[in-house]
Amino acid sequence: MTKLSENWGDLRVDIPAVYRIRVRGHIDVSFSDRLNGMQITYNSSEDGQVISTLIGRVTDQAALTGVLTTLGEWRMSLLTVECIDVEEDLP
Repeated sequence: MTKLSENWGDLRVDIPAVYRIRVRGHIDVSFSDRLNGMQITYNSSEDGQVISTLIGRVTDQAALTGVLTTLGEWRMSLLTVECIDVEEDLP
């Protein structure tokens, strides 16, 4: 796996990548399966609001879109979406 910061120009939409998504509000860990198996953790913002952080591997941009669509359907306030790692070699 290669760090995105080293190969930003090589980013493709058809390869697996690891994303970190932050939303305002609490997402119960039991919903991980509905979110492509992403790991869910929590922290608080400076104003005391709960921030849910999702980290996980998605197979391609279509899978990422599915996760983001689900969050939108749940009316979650999207804060950030970061591609933190890409997988250049497909199995």
